[in-house]
Amino acid sequence: MTTKEVAHGYGISEYTLRCHKMNNSAELTEGKHFVTAVEILNGSEQGALKIPHNSTLWTKRGIVRLGFFIKSKQAKLFRDWAEELIIKIDELAQQGTLFPMPTKQLPKKRNHNRLTSERLIRLLQLTHRINDAELRNEIVEQLMGGN
Repeated sequence: MTTKEVAHGYGISEYTLRCHKMNNSAELTEGKHFVTAVEILNGSEQGALKIPHNSTLWTKRGIVRLGFFIKSKQAKLFRDWAEELIIKIDELAQQGTLFPMPTKQLPKKRNHNRLTSERLIRLLQLTHRINDAELRNEIVEQLMGGN
């Protein structure tokens, strides 16, 4: 996000945000908390970003870190929210319910053997021993997947 957007979100001026960046430079790392826009895309290109040259763009980490320096009403609400979130995550982690492992339902064990192609051929070969032609044909039909 741009400095203007972040400042607006925290309810402070852009100047105040730049002062926080300068005064807390030991804790705000370029590349991690913010980046400097160096290249400007041509505004005539479709989808081009309209960011001024050398402006500061804040990362998610940077926006969070800034929230601990800024003393505005919105920043206080942000810190309260972050505090509750961290405590809740810690409690869930201690209970083991933060990322519960889903239990996979195993399929029920089959009570019969599978009919492999080799087994089907052997069974069909054995059907020739059945003297009753009608019974033999019905068994063959069932083995071959008939109704």
